[in-house]
Amino acid sequence: MTTLTDGEIRAEIDSGRLIRNAEANSLAGACYELRMGSVYYDLSENAARFELDPQAKVLIKPGHRVVLITAEDVDIPHDILVRIVSKGSLFSVGLSPVATYADPGFSGNLGIVTENVSDKYIELPQGTGIAKAEFTRLSGPVTKPYVGQHGFQAGIWPIKTHLQRTHEQVKGDNRVRKEREEALALLPAATRTIIRQVETTQLWVVCGLGLAVIVNAAALFAIRNQWMDNVDAIITNLVASAIIWIGTFLIAYFRKT
Repeated sequence: MTTLTDGEIRAEIDSGRLIRNAEANSLAGACYELRMGSVYYDLSENAARFELDPQAKVLIKPGHRVVLITAEDVDIPHDILVRIVSKGSLFSVGLSPVATYADPGFSGNLGIVTENVSDKYIELPQGTGIAKAEFTRLSGPVTKPYVGQHGFQAGIWPIKTHLQRTHEQVKGDNRVRKEREEALALLPAATRTIIRQVETTQLWVVCGLGLAVIVNAAALFAIRNQWMDNVDAIITNLVASAIIWIGTFLIAYFRKT
């Protein structure tokens, strides 16, 4: 097996093989830089398909997985394997790394699956380089070349939903914790700590409000039954409420610090 150089890739392209609509400037070293096309799928939004106007950009929301469809239309011979890896410049802004390949016999636009792991929205103009393709010539043609329809040509991106399960469906597995614990486990440790502190503080605030309501009701009852006059009841209510609020504040403050 040998990896094709840029000159060999160019020769293949000039002969009408490998890439039908190649851009000469995308050749470099021993690879071809694949460009962003005009279609992408957002897998985090039920594989919604977006067809872009000429000047529109791809928008990848934080935490979303997408399939970026290349501008290039490839036609892979039966004795060529294409390895595809991500560009470091995209990885550095928050797109997850890509490592995939196109089988011998594959024909059509390629789909690059990636995820925005940053907390920023990422915009990709059409024509932007999104991955690098390396072409390896095999010792001979494969006996079982790729056969099938690509998601881009079908108009939908095929997702193996039969592999996905909800928490309700797997909660009986002893490896699965309660849904809240599983959700918290996805978050950074510092975020989990803050959430638990907020929840504890909220609990104390609710308890404080409940006690204030009870004290207030007791004071009103005492006034109504003439167990104390209005002034004494008001003072009792204010003192009790102040003690409750001060106690709640101190608990929240010391837990925070």
